[in-house]
Amino acid sequence: MDSSPRNPMLFDQGLSTPPTTPTTAWKENSKSQFSHGSVPASAMTPPSSPWLSKSSAPPSLITPTHETRRPSSQLSRSTTNEDLSQETSTPQCPFDFEILKNERGRDATFGSGAWSIVFKASTHPRTSTSLVTPPTSPTKSLPAVVAVKKPCRRDANAILRTEAQILSYLHTVPCSNKYVVPFYGTTGPDGSTLVLDAIPYSLEDHIRKYAYEAREELKSSLSTMHEPILGSVSQWLDLANSLVSGLAWLHNIACVVHGDVKPGNVLLRPRAGDSVGSGTQAIEGYEPVYADFSSSTRLDDDTITPNTLAAVTREYTAPELLSSKVLRDPNSCATTSSDVFSLAVTLLVAVTGELHVYGGSVFQRQLMATQGWLVLSHVRNGEQGSRVPMGGVVEKVLERAVLKDDLERVNALEWLEIVEQTKTKTKTTKKKHDFR
Repeated sequence: MDSSPRNPMLFDQGLSTPPTTPTTAWKENSKSQFSHGSVPASAMTPPSSPWLSKSSAPPSLITPTHETRRPSSQLSRSTTNEDLSQETSTPQCPFDFEILKNERGRDATFGSGAWSIVFKASTHPRTSTSLVTPPTSPTKSLPAVVAVKKPCRRDANAILRTEAQILSYLHTVPCSNKYVVPFYGTTGPDGSTLVLDAIPYSLEDHIRKYAYEAREELKSSLSTMHEPILGSVSQWLDLANSLVSGLAWLHNIACVVHGDVKPGNVLLRPRAGDSVGSGTQAIEGYEPVYADFSSSTRLDDDTITPNTLAAVTREYTAPELLSSKVLRDPNSCATTSSDVFSLAVTLLVAVTGELHVYGGSVFQRQLMATQGWLVLSHVRNGEQGSRVPMGGVVEKVLERAVLKDDLERVNALEWLEIVEQTKTKTKTTKKKHDFR
């Protein structure tokens, strides 16, 4: 395996896909006024947004300001001796596991990417080291299968250790189970092997499936050519509401920038009690959660972490991060604003079904990505442009999230309010139409 760092200036011959894990900053005074422990359990439950109206929420969350995100000029982190691990310890995985074999007798995998390979593993209880000391707490049931994320190159060890620290911290924040893939801990001598919940179905898989079905349906009928490939506009708005809610939680409650939002890093967890696969669109049977935090940073911590921008998928990356100067800067990092942009492109792809975002060759796609603020125009002129009509619901929801000036882009909380208002108007319009 080549252990040399990835050259930021080399374009992959397809979408660069970091591992699919089953696969600004708050002011000090506001942190003291609002601890994580005081967040209500329902604070981020879609589709409603209680923190926008509840008086118990901090003022900075009720009225979003540009202070809640990092300025565009601050793309680099300042140096500090403070270690993230001093704040949140990374747990050791409490059980043993065994990598499963596929039908060819090789190690079974869920996927692989720039930094890691994600293996499929079975679990079994860890053998006790002491027969005298009883367990201090009741034994929890073990998951039957887990995802084991291991570095695939030497320079990835530090990146996965940082991801483990981020995940450990996120799971101390209320409501993390609603928005983040469950994390069981690390294993191995250097803590660079991560054990996570096995969620093998991603939004990318789902889009690919329904894009194929949509193309087949168009051969016999043109009735759905103006609808999102995932189903109705209402269903797309539900997906947008869930994902933007999660991003608002990451940015404003957890104070974390994801750094690599795209369909492959959104996992679809079956909702309890739902029959997945039944109905016209199975997306209603899933709960989306964010995964792959290998490019993530904390807004309330200035610890320097490796620059992973060279490994992100360019078509989903905000254009201000694609300049050669930013890519070469070892201290460059994503921002809350670039996360908003990436999620907007992700939601756009959920409408068109075009996972490459743009048409054309690899070079043409990546050239258009450097002018990402024109993404709506580019897509509208493509094969699936009829699904993104000018002035339609999709454009109204996404247009402020893909602006060229990152400081002018809508932040996650403001964006969530737009999504919810659009949902309300869409339902009202439908009721009036049905009544007529």
